[in-house]
Amino acid sequence: MKKILISKQSLSKTYSGACRSVHEEILYFKAKGFEVHTISEDINKEDLEASGAVVHKSFRWPWQKKINRRLQFSKQTKKLADKLKPSLTIGHGDYQFPDIHFIHNCVHLANERIHGKALSPNNEMYQIHTPIFKERQFKHIAANSELVKNELITRFGIPSSDISVIYPSVNEKQFYPFEKEKTSAVRAELGIKEDEFLIGLITSGNFKKRGVDRFFKAINLLPESIANKCHFVLVGKDKLSPEYEELLDENRFKDRIKFLPVINDVESYFNALDIFVLPARIEEFGRVVAEAMACGAPIITTKWVGASELMKGESANFIYDGEDHAELSALILRLVNDKELRDKVSLENRESASTIFESKLGVVFDRVFTRFLDS
Repeated sequence: MKKILISKQSLSKTYSGACRSVHEEILYFKAKGFEVHTISEDINKEDLEASGAVVHKSFRWPWQKKINRRLQFSKQTKKLADKLKPSLTIGHGDYQFPDIHFIHNCVHLANERIHGKALSPNNEMYQIHTPIFKERQFKHIAANSELVKNELITRFGIPSSDISVIYPSVNEKQFYPFEKEKTSAVRAELGIKEDEFLIGLITSGNFKKRGVDRFFKAINLLPESIANKCHFVLVGKDKLSPEYEELLDENRFKDRIKFLPVINDVESYFNALDIFVLPARIEEFGRVVAEAMACGAPIITTKWVGASELMKGESANFIYDGEDHAELSALILRLVNDKELRDKVSLENRESASTIFESKLGVVFDRVFTRFLDS
């Protein structure tokens, strides 16, 4: 049986975007009749085997520096590839010699957007990612947005023909608009009255990257008459740092802001929201945006979020630069004050999200992978 080898250093957090992409790839290649192998240091073996993978765990020395661990992992992947002789090797940022390289993060651009300076050549992410692109150690690149594709073309001079955009998919069986009774029940559990608005930012963490400070500052600029009709939620796994605690404490409407933990059925939160906000400094794609769209949430986000590329029609007017807190506040105000507009944007978002449903992913994978499998 022909084999596929998928390499990712950590495959333990099934809920993370990159790990979910790996599971999608396993299911796709299994359906095509391939024996799919994965290699990683940290694994959720039960989940990977449930998707149909043959699981390999790489060895690491616990005292190694991170950069050496990454290089060691790459060497072990190469050794396994030489043994298996797969039809295709797929890397997710850690393996230096994949046939297909999935790019989920732009480490150079992200450092510039978040920290305002160039990534140091001494940084381990610089040392891992940069040689892959400069030395062309791949047959093809799968970028998770046009934002990422354009960054690779501009920074590294990679030809456009060598990059395909594959948007992360949305599981339409999980993310869809709830019936009104169910939505009302979720809102009631959160303490939201029928005549009140719920505005939220939902993220797995990394609050500076996702613009939590921008969210707090925009809330603070809302007219009191509007803010007092709203509740605001921040959902994330990270604890608030002193910087964010201070921003929250100084907020005029701090008593109306809730900090909630990440939950498995996050679609409940998406359905409960009247407006979803992600004022990220950069988000190479941002599955939460696409999933919230599929649930019918009106979205406000920045042009630095890859998933904003899906937003069409009236909904595209709620993509902004990200720097102006007053602009974010004004966009929130516009949606709060206009139910007809919220309903229109909700419908547009649901229709746009349907273009990347999981059920359509096979066609996209066929377009990218088939030419390399047949070569």
